[in-house]
Amino acid sequence: MKQLFCLVLLFASVLASIEGEQWTRYTNRHMPGAYHSLGLPVRPPNLGRVVGGVDANIADYPYQLSLRRFNGHFCGASVIAGRWALSAAHCTFPLPVASSVQLLGGTADRTAGGVMFDVEEIINHPNYDDWTVEFDVCVVRTSVDLSGVNIVPVALDPSGTTHTPGSRAVVSGWGLNGAGVSPTILQRVDIPVVSDAECASAWPAGWVTPDMLCASEAGRDACNGDSGGPLVVGGHQIGIVSWGDPNCVGSPPGVYAKVAFPTIRSFITDTTGV
Repeated sequence: MKQLFCLVLLFASVLASIEGEQWTRYTNRHMPGAYHSLGLPVRPPNLGRVVGGVDANIADYPYQLSLRRFNGHFCGASVIAGRWALSAAHCTFPLPVASSVQLLGGTADRTAGGVMFDVEEIINHPNYDDWTVEFDVCVVRTSVDLSGVNIVPVALDPSGTTHTPGSRAVVSGWGLNGAGVSPTILQRVDIPVVSDAECASAWPAGWVTPDMLCASEAGRDACNGDSGGPLVVGGHQIGIVSWGDPNCVGSPPGVYAKVAFPTIRSFITDTTGV
């Protein structure tokens, strides 16, 4: 089932940490078509990370944020305006109490440094579908401006923007490594944008919808725990880590929410003014 491939750290973190167990029990996240035992699907997605990546300097990725709960990272996010961050709706579905969520910015080390920001509001795209993972986007409003050393908004693709297949993009995050431990230092990897036709043909019919785009290559991919993080080309965020193959080997290609898709872009603009 496509939903079982969704790149959600909260299930992987259940296997790796007490914080993850608390998060899963609290949200009781529903996955249509999956059976549950103590809040877990019988077949959880594989553990993973930014595959083929290297340590990143936060000064080069000042828009990168860690979306956190129970003092632990569970998804990625990006700074898009003074008090607004962008992430994936599957990370915040069903909606948690906003005051229980925080954002960490300004540090490549998810355990130290940087600035922690309290969250006042979380808004998922009204058309988000937890079964098909369409419109997998949310915006998060903080109680104070997202500002500080190495905290800078990323520009967003204008509505309707397209990218030539093969264009090099960068995805970043703190997804779990092959040993089931989340890396302390932010990881990044360069990957090519994949054509819509190649993207759609790599997955069962109907899985890849117009609000999605693909990017990855053999040995380089996003994976569990990178959900909600940014895919960037030329200084513009073009995608949000959404779902993909649980093996995270780059084939079939990883799938991202398309920032420039009109219904997604208008949601962001109408909600945040960006």
